[in-house]
Amino acid sequence: MKRMILLIVWLGFIFYSMYLAPDGNGGYLSDLMTMNDPDPGLLAMFSLLGVWPAVFAILLLRSDRGSVPAWPFVLGSFALGAFSLLPYFILNRKVERANRIPVKLQRFLSSNVLALILILLTVFLMVYGVLSREPGVYETAFLESNFVHVMTIDFVVLTSLSILALRDRDQVTGLAGVIPIIGPLIVTLKK
Repeated sequence: MKRMILLIVWLGFIFYSMYLAPDGNGGYLSDLMTMNDPDPGLLAMFSLLGVWPAVFAILLLRSDRGSVPAWPFVLGSFALGAFSLLPYFILNRKVERANRIPVKLQRFLSSNVLALILILLTVFLMVYGVLSREPGVYETAFLESNFVHVMTIDFVVLTSLSILALRDRDQVTGLAGVIPIIGPLIVTLKK
């Protein structure tokens, strides 16, 4: 049942992004890519979407024992976000097998230093985005720009997937992942 729901979410997200999200882009993407004075709120959200794949690398690659290797999906998430990770959650089944990830990489991904660096980066980006943004710019961009609209929804989907990853992989119940990026990283610090 979970796989079917995730498949519907994935296909729905693709359909929504292609056909129902706003059509325009308003130059927001080019401003971000060229660093041509982008709004700090947009820059922070865009940057946080670059932190999420690192978090999923920690969550999924510390112990990659499933039926499907996680690394291609994690690698794809650096460019495609939840569009890349949802198929992993749909296809993967729990099986007993050896960990696919080399021991040195496991140690690096399990490092408290890495988790703390990502937490500090996230806090900085969130504070910067909230305090430095121009009121109304993000909201207008969300309503006008396909890129900003899909980027924002992608962030929400990644947050939801982190809750699922914590439950499936770490047996963490509740809403530990509900605090985007920081919640899952705090859980990994306790391991």
